[in-house]
Amino acid sequence: WACCLFLLANAGIGKEIVTYLAAKGATVFMVCRNADRAAQARNEIVEHAKVVGISNASQNVRVLVGDCSLESDVRRVWSEFESNQENQGRLDCLICNAGALSFEKTLTSEGIETTFAAHLLFGTYLLGTLAMNTLSNTPNSRMVVVSSGGMYNTAFPSWADATNTGISRYDGQLAYAYAKRGQVLLCERWAQLYDSRVKVVSCHPGWTDTPGVDSAYGSAKSYLQPLRTLWQGAEGIIWFAVAPAERLQGGAFYLDRSPCVKHMAGPFFTEGSFTKNSVQEVDVMMDQLEKWSNVDSRPTTGQQQIDRAKMLPLTAATSFSVDMSAFMGRWFVLANVPSYFEKSCGNCIENYVWNAEKNRVDVTFSYRSKGANEDSSLTMKAKVVNAPVNTHWLISPKLVGSVFMPINLDYLIIDKGMVQLGTEQLEYVTIGVPTRSYLWIMIRSEPTEYVPQGEDSSIALEVYQGGKAVGDTLKWDLEKATLDKAIGRAVELGYDAKLILRVPWTSKLN
Repeated sequence: WACCLFLLANAGIGKEIVTYLAAKGATVFMVCRNADRAAQARNEIVEHAKVVGISNASQNVRVLVGDCSLESDVRRVWSEFESNQENQGRLDCLICNAGALSFEKTLTSEGIETTFAAHLLFGTYLLGTLAMNTLSNTPNSRMVVVSSGGMYNTAFPSWADATNTGISRYDGQLAYAYAKRGQVLLCERWAQLYDSRVKVVSCHPGWTDTPGVDSAYGSAKSYLQPLRTLWQGAEGIIWFAVAPAERLQGGAFYLDRSPCVKHMAGPFFTEGSFTKNSVQEVDVMMDQLEKWSNVDSRPTTGQQQIDRAKMLPLTAATSFSVDMSAFMGRWFVLANVPSYFEKSCGNCIENYVWNAEKNRVDVTFSYRSKGANEDSSLTMKAKVVNAPVNTHWLISPKLVGSVFMPINLDYLIIDKGMVQLGTEQLEYVTIGVPTRSYLWIMIRSEPTEYVPQGEDSSIALEVYQGGKAVGDTLKWDLEKATLDKAIGRAVELGYDAKLILRVPWTSKLN
């Protein structure tokens, strides 16, 4: 009879479905996270099947141990299924029922939010992707994804919100609803791609009295009454496994054997548009699922933290303070994310003088425009607004005479330090702005002469691109080490390294 691969099969609706299929003589592979509980459930399922006359039930019911929230486990489980001779190279039905609802944010050992990983990314998308070729080669096959009516509450959100890698506060019920909406959208898309070979459907079992509901809601489950029995929740899903393929509507969302509406956010529970996603949004979801389902293309935990940092306004450093008297004097701009007028400039210097009378910093920015024979300068004033830390200044450019522009531009000291190479040391400081539109990495000594070659003077973390050094090689290496350190920290704070340019320094800017 049929060969079925079933996720989360040792309890609740899953166990009920496997019990029925095994009693009908199906070859069933139970994917369970806990080996001991899986063995106990399997023994109970096999004994029941034998009672109703299935003498080879022990051979028909197999256990694959794996956690469906882990990429490594899902890939291993599928490999074990493929290599098992009992399936005879076929898969008639894949049922994805893995996952739970958690009110506290937890990450898997692979660094991914558990609800998203188990329900959508690995428990549905990755396993479905791995299984699709075998399903396609099995006549009248089907893939059944157990979603939830919880998806009625929302559209699929931004990827950052879906993966809980953004800045939004974690909400367990929303995380669950996002994953469930994603499952429905995934089934729609796969039905478009594979409907002639595989029927891909999603379904809702109704609110059923399961261990999962007990775990998620405890005594509050009384508000969900009347709850369905396990059989009532399982019967509609069982029907997918045994019904003729031509009776299944690919891409549909089912409840009790019947396709249902997928949206009811409008007046009087009409469809509305609030929970709908555009084709383009689903395209993005599919692209990201493909990227995130493979460790080789998925952003590392560190990169996820950087991406999250980019969503927040940059703030001044608070882990160190600035000694204002020591900070005064000249700082040479070694690299920057330039403002508009700085893009064609070199030999950039910031000079700070403490104005005790007016309790401010007088700032002179000097530079040399491309093709000019002498330097130009801008005058500004700065007010420290977070003394005694002294890392957040407000700067006002000077118009004419003693008149300054009536604006205050944020000047954030985000990093500072000392880099040593051999016996040589170089002090640096990094200045940013809340939007990360600009950046300045400055050092205390005059930079090595640097001549850009062509238009590109961008810097990689390891190698300068598009330019060459002239003169002191040791000093150049020290500057490079300083930039590596400063740029590395800037990237951690959300800057894009590709936008950081080495500032020209030469006596001839032509």
